[in-house]
Amino acid sequence: MNRDKSKTYIIAGVVTGIFLLCYLVISVVAVNHAVRAFDDAYFASLEQSESDTVNQCAIPGYIDLLRQKAFLGSQIKMAEADSIGLLINVRDSVIQLLIKGLPIRTVRIDGYDVSPFFHRTNQEAIYSMLSTPVTITGMQATFMKDPVTVKIAPKDTSEAVVDARPDTTDFEPVFFTIDTDSEIRFFFEQLEDSIGADRRAKFFFDLKDRSRNASATLKAIVRFRIPPYVPYVKIWIPKAEAKIIYRAIPRNCLVVFTY
Repeated sequence: MNRDKSKTYIIAGVVTGIFLLCYLVISVVAVNHAVRAFDDAYFASLEQSESDTVNQCAIPGYIDLLRQKAFLGSQIKMAEADSIGLLINVRDSVIQLLIKGLPIRTVRIDGYDVSPFFHRTNQEAIYSMLSTPVTITGMQATFMKDPVTVKIAPKDTSEAVVDARPDTTDFEPVFFTIDTDSEIRFFFEQLEDSIGADRRAKFFFDLKDRSRNASATLKAIVRFRIPPYVPYVKIWIPKAEAKIIYRAIPRNCLVVFTY
């Protein structure tokens, strides 16, 4: 009986190991496929001739010029809009809320993680895309975007008192994601994790995203297809600042991004 159990455990372990290996391989293939598809779409949109053989990205300083041109051009286009815009500059570790090109709030980024997609794609292609602001298509958060406070009006001045109760919403864990029309997903996470509620919120926030990615990957594996890959940018900032940003930006906000 013990020998049969050992064989069962060994077989189960081997099957699990093979599955995990396949999962990791397919995940890497998904990144490579996304990079190739992005580059191919960009070059297919260009009018090229046989004389276009110079690799301009290899010229010293060329990529920096591309980055600056795309960044400035995107800001100019966002300044034409009437609503609040969001600028994310991970290179300089700065986030800004802008109206008509003027900053109304500036936040320092304490840490960030950028998808390898951005460094593996052709830099002309990626900065061509980032030369125009991306538009938010969806947002999810661990707290309400538009909090509602219900108060009962006093019958007369004798019942009117100053409400000095503290704002308990300051203790809410602050984690949110922003999806955009360019398929880039931005993750904003609070820097603080000193209390258990924050750590639990972070765990379930990450678990939800990993479960969503795993579900899409498993569906693709069953159908013998390459799973979709979503480029990501993860940003860590103070809790209070993250909450202000999330509640300030419109649901269809324009986003300027550079890295």
